[in-house]
Formats: sequence, structure tokens, C-alpha cells
Amino acid sequence: MIDGQTLMDESGLQYGAHELGSGKSMCQVDNEPAQYSQCFPSKQPYWALFVEQHGVWSSSPGGFTDVKLHDAEALGWHYVPAADSTPAPPPVAQTLAGMGA
Repeated sequence: MIDGQTLMDESGLQYGAHELGSGKSMCQVDNEPAQYSQCFPSKQPYWALFVEQHGVWSSSPGGFTDVKLHDAEALGWHYVPAADSTPAPPPVAQTLAGMGA
């Protein structure tokens, strides 16, 4: 098992986050947006958090630091327009032929 904070720290991605009452929320991933002063600025795109379990993505109600992942589960981010109140999740990961399950 790995928690979301450790996963992000070990991912090699540059990111910026902000502490909320329910864990940390993502403000910036690999310099997107280039600059920020808050994670959910009015009328600006934001990072939506999803968790994949058993081949199904679901939005995460808390911050990424509260997420606990087991083998074959994934953390996913989708940078979405502010007007998108129900963002689509990332595509489900596919196992490559010959790479194992």
C-alpha cells in the first residue's frame, strides 16, 4: 500500500499543493498552470483528482494525501475548465501485451 503523498513525492513530477481540511489539494503539476496563488481560482481551470480501483475511475472526495492505494490501483489528475463541474476521469490504464498483469 502507498499513500497519495508518497506516490506524488516519488513520481518525479514537479507539483504544488495546498493543505485543506481533508488533505492536500493539487494546485500545479509540471508547471501547469505556470503560476498560481490558489488551487481553485474563480473561473480558472483546476486539477481534478481521480482514483482507479478495479479498472474503474472515481472522483476522490478528499485531498490526495488522504488516498491509500493498493497494488493495481492508480491516482489520476485531469486539468479541467472551471465550468466543468463533472469532469471526465483519465482513461483506464491498459496492461501491455507481454508485460504481465
